[in-house]
Amino acid sequence: MTPDEMLAVYRRHRAAEDARDFAAVMETLAPDCFLEQVSLSLRNDGKDDATRAYEEWFGAFPDLGPIPEAVAFGDDALVAYGQLHGTMKDRWLGLAATGRSFIVPLVNIVPFKEGLMHGERILYDAAMFAEQVGLDVHELRAAAARA
Repeated sequence: MTPDEMLAVYRRHRAAEDARDFAAVMETLAPDCFLEQVSLSLRNDGKDDATRAYEEWFGAFPDLGPIPEAVAFGDDALVAYGQLHGTMKDRWLGLAATGRSFIVPLVNIVPFKEGLMHGERILYDAAMFAEQVGLDVHELRAAAARA
């Protein structure tokens, strides 16, 4: 795919996320898609599992979203980076909501497959995230391991 083609799919995906339209989010993803939060070793495979993960993540952090800085391209891959922000308003991974907000550096690696996003490999500092939202990082990692 060309960078312009990848960017067009990614922008449709982001618009669907912003609208919290998870069916439209899934339309931008390959059938064997994945959602991976590297710092917590969380990985969801396939559209059903990924949909559940998106619903839980955006449900717990209703204002969740990136603050984009730039996008770079490789062979069938897009890398978006900037910051991620949100407020923990509901339970996530079995952990009680804290009502606290966070803003952390973000790198999102997006491989493409057959004209769609194959998935999202999301990288952020789990310790920084946990500290800002008022969670113990060890409890957060344990909760992620149980998910």
